[in-house]
Amino acid sequence: MADDLNEKLKAAAADDKVQHQAQSDNDAKDARIEELTGQLARAMADLQNFKRRNEDEKASFVKFANAELLKIILPILDNLDRSVTHLPEELKDNEWTKGMLQIHNDLLKTFEKLGIKKIKTVGEKLNPKMHEALMAGPGEKDVIVEEFEPGYTLFDDVIKVAKVKVGDGLPTDRQAPKK
Repeated sequence: MADDLNEKLKAAAADDKVQHQAQSDNDAKDARIEELTGQLARAMADLQNFKRRNEDEKASFVKFANAELLKIILPILDNLDRSVTHLPEELKDNEWTKGMLQIHNDLLKTFEKLGIKKIKTVGEKLNPKMHEALMAGPGEKDVIVEEFEPGYTLFDDVIKVAKVKVGDGLPTDRQAPKK
């Protein structure tokens, strides 16, 4: 009976050792699973960040390429604007002229859809990032009194500065001198 009891104790101890080893193995596996899950989560986050950066870089490239193209096209629009401004009165009802004016309007609408906007000038305070002062003359100091050439932005980035005349603080002919 003592031998039987010893055998049972040895078997129980062996079972305990096996159970302890199995628990230890399970704990190690759980830790490894947790480690690999963390690595996977970081890898997925890195992939998402890479995709986002890649999309941002593509968008930036397209925007830059568009800006370069627009810098070439905008002087043509400026010339068309000048021709519309100086259109003789007797030609305004001409059918060909009306067609050209429609093309001009369509071009302006297309540029607006592409994110291109004219920079505001006359009456605005001079902003060196958007305006290039070519002259100064009578008028409120540092306020734009005349536009020589329009400037443009593309999605809030200046792609062409406006060329302007600014006030020098001296009164205009219409203003009474300050006393």
